[in-house]
Amino acid sequence: MKLWQKISILCIIVLLLVVVTCSVLLLLSSRNTILEQSVEQAQTEQYNLHAAFSTMVSYYLDDTESSATRQSVVKYCFQQFANENSVLINDSETIYSEVTINPEEWLTLPEAYNLLPSANNQRTWQGEILDRNILIIGSTVTILSDNYDVYVVKDITPIYNSIASMVWRFVLICGIGIIVGTLLIILLVRRTSKPLITLQSTARQIANGEYSERSDVSTSDEIGALASDFNTMAKAVETHVAKLEDTAQRQKLFIGGLTHEFKTPMTSLILHSETLLTTDLSKEDAENALSHINRQCKWLESLTQKMLRFITLDEGIIKRQESVVELLDDVEESIEATLQTRKTPLKIRCDVKTLEIDYDLVKSLLINLIDNASKASNEGQAIMVSAYDNTLEVSDHGTGIPENEIARITDAFYMVDRSRSRLKGGSGLGLALVKQIADAHGAQLIIESEVGKGTTVRVVFPPITKI
Repeated sequence: MKLWQKISILCIIVLLLVVVTCSVLLLLSSRNTILEQSVEQAQTEQYNLHAAFSTMVSYYLDDTESSATRQSVVKYCFQQFANENSVLINDSETIYSEVTINPEEWLTLPEAYNLLPSANNQRTWQGEILDRNILIIGSTVTILSDNYDVYVVKDITPIYNSIASMVWRFVLICGIGIIVGTLLIILLVRRTSKPLITLQSTARQIANGEYSERSDVSTSDEIGALASDFNTMAKAVETHVAKLEDTAQRQKLFIGGLTHEFKTPMTSLILHSETLLTTDLSKEDAENALSHINRQCKWLESLTQKMLRFITLDEGIIKRQESVVELLDDVEESIEATLQTRKTPLKIRCDVKTLEIDYDLVKSLLINLIDNASKASNEGQAIMVSAYDNTLEVSDHGTGIPENEIARITDAFYMVDRSRSRLKGGSGLGLALVKQIADAHGAQLIIESEVGKGTTVRVVFPPITKI
C-alpha cells in the first residue's frame, strides 16, 4: 500500500474517531443540558408556585375556620397561581388538577417512591406514563397541621423528540464531513482544529460564569453547526440564569421592602396600643385609637398583597381617581407618631382635588419620602408636603445629598450616609421603592438637593385620563 494511502487511511480513521467522539460528547452534553434546563425550569416553576401559594394561604387561614371553609380557601389560593401543569393533593385527595394525566396513574407507581408526601423539600421524578415522557416536581406544604402536596406535572416528550431529531442531524452532518475529509483530509484537519480550540475556550469561559461569551466560529461545516447550536444553548443558559437572578432579586426586594414598610405604621400602632393599655381614656378617645389601629392594619394588609403582586409577581397596578386631601390626611395620621418622636413638624399644602393613582402605593410613597426627610432633618426643622397640578412634592431643610450621589440614591440598599442611616433605622430601600412606585404610575421622579440646605423630591404624574 502506498504511503499516501496509508496516511489517508490513518487520517480518515483519526478524523472519524475525532468527529464521532466529539459529536457523541457534545450530543450527550447538549442532551443533558437540555434535560437539566427543563428540570430546572420545572423546579423553578414549582418553587414559585409553592412559595406564592404557601404565603397567600398562610396569610388568609387560621385554625378557627371549619374544614370546609379551609378547603375552599386553600383551593382558591392555589387557583390564583396555578396553570395547566399544576396539581394540589391533600391526603390522596386531588383538590385541584388541570393536567391530562390522572394523579392516581403516577402516585401509585413503585418508581415514584420519592413523590410520596414525606418531606417539605422538592422531589423530582421522571419516567414514562402511557407512552409519554413525564416530568413531575413536588413538595409538601404544611398548613395548620394538614399536609398539602404541590406538584408541577409536565409532558416532556417533545423535548425527547427534539433530541432524537438533533441526533439524526448530527449523524447526517458527520457523514458528509467524513466523505469530504477523504478528499481534503490534511486541509480539513488543520482548519477543523482551530474552531475546536475556539469553541473549547468559549465553553471554558461559560463554565467559569461568563455567560455572555459566544463562539465566533463561522465556518459552514460540522463545527460551524455545532458552534451555532452551542451559542443557542449558551444563550438559553444565560437567559435562564438571568431569570433566576431576577427572581432572587425580586424576592429579596419584596422581603426587605415589606420589612421597611412595616416600620412607620408599627410605630403608630405600638403608640396607640400602649396608650390604650396604660391610659384611662374616655370612650370616644379609646374608640378613636382603636379605629386608627384598625385602619392601619387594613392598610398594611392591602399594601402587603399589592407589594407581593407588584414586586415579586411583576404585575401591573390599578389606578383610580382618588381624593388628594384624604390621601394627605391619611399620610399625616399614619406618620404622626414617628414625626413626634423625631420632633420634626409637618406642613401640608393641597391645591389639587384628585389624582389618578393607586391609593395604597402612593400613600407608601409619601410616607417613605416624609420619613427620609425626617431622618435628614434636625429637631424643629419642618417638612413641607405640597400637592399641585399633577405633582406631589416633599421638601426639607436637612443635611442634603451630594450632587454626585443623587443618581444612585434610588438604587436598592444604597445609603448616602450609612452611619446616620443606621442610627435612625435606615435600610436604603425607601427611595428604591419610591422609584418603583413612580415608574409603575408612569410618573417622573425629580430629586433636587444641596448639601446643608435640604432636599426636594417631586413626583410628577401623567395628566388625568379623560373618559
